[in-house]
Amino acid sequence: MAAGAIAVLGAGVAWRAWDQGVFSTGEGPAYEPWLTWEGGDAASPRHLVRAAILAANPHNSQPWRFHIQPGSIDLFADRSRNIGSIDPLLREMHIGLGCALENLILAASAQGFGHKLALFPNPNEMAHVARVDLEAGSEPKSISPLYAAIPHRHTNRGAYDAARALDPSVFNDMQALGKDLPSVSVRWFTSADSRRRIGELVVQATEAIISDRQQSQDSAAWFRASWQEIQQKRDGLTVDAQALPGWMRAAAKVLPPISQEQSERIWLKSTRDVQVATAPAFGMLLVRDAADNSNRVQSGQLWQRMHLWAETKGIAMQPLNQMPERTDREHSLGIEPRFGNALKELAGDPGWEVLMPFRLGYPTVAALASPRRSVDEVIVA
Repeated sequence: MAAGAIAVLGAGVAWRAWDQGVFSTGEGPAYEPWLTWEGGDAASPRHLVRAAILAANPHNSQPWRFHIQPGSIDLFADRSRNIGSIDPLLREMHIGLGCALENLILAASAQGFGHKLALFPNPNEMAHVARVDLEAGSEPKSISPLYAAIPHRHTNRGAYDAARALDPSVFNDMQALGKDLPSVSVRWFTSADSRRRIGELVVQATEAIISDRQQSQDSAAWFRASWQEIQQKRDGLTVDAQALPGWMRAAAKVLPPISQEQSERIWLKSTRDVQVATAPAFGMLLVRDAADNSNRVQSGQLWQRMHLWAETKGIAMQPLNQMPERTDREHSLGIEPRFGNALKELAGDPGWEVLMPFRLGYPTVAALASPRRSVDEVIVA
């Protein structure tokens, strides 16, 4: 190849690398909330919302709105940000809202606010998820390790160290984080046989989602393929958030966009060969009633606590929602409850229902931040 052609090719690759944000990971307006979450309005209700919007949530859809008034903050579900047939019964949405609520309460304690929580305070408006009454300066500041971990917590979708087992105390300590939430529990799966069974079901549920064109399309709609789209929408799933090795992440950004079918094959392979294959342990969030929104919100509170606690211990975590997503789809379509029956079996007790499976372990690649909308975009009059 002539030197001129090589130079043109090199310039083209360099331009695409710049245009796709290869050299700007974690930068720009879409990532500012992670960097400025404690700045500007500390000890004010707006600061509590700054912490809340950094919570875990489904497909990074950020399905929340906040209303601030003297002495309280109200949390509302933004159902316009539902992820469609992936979450037809709003199960994942309410888990994510519980995560945001937990961050908000942690921030309230850290800023010395006395606070009182009421879930679903208005029976006639189910989108009104919670009201947190606040009393400024009425309590000593309580800056817990969980609060300090808020800007560092990210979902890690990469490979875990399969050879490094988790100490049994990890599971006991995580379980204890929910002692004030009697309707929520956790079941752990650490034996080789149980992990193999869960892995097989997760892969099968992934295949079922891919075969369901509506579910597959609704899921793909939340992937942000370009740097410009990330900065404009400030939500959704990104290449950076996949916890890929650096060279692979850069290549995924520079190469031409791939088709949905190719993306599905990559997702299935990653689920089977990376996420399931390297998990030293799985867990399941259990609730008394998986259809009850209060149970769902409280499970989100526990998930956020566990994830923040895990961050302080160098442990990575990732929801594996494929089985419940198929269960909800089965229910909405009125078809055979293949995965619904599997989840009943995995619950291990007829008094509990599985709300969300997940994996945990020690990471081999650091997780990076996801984009976030600003506080101004989610506070409503």
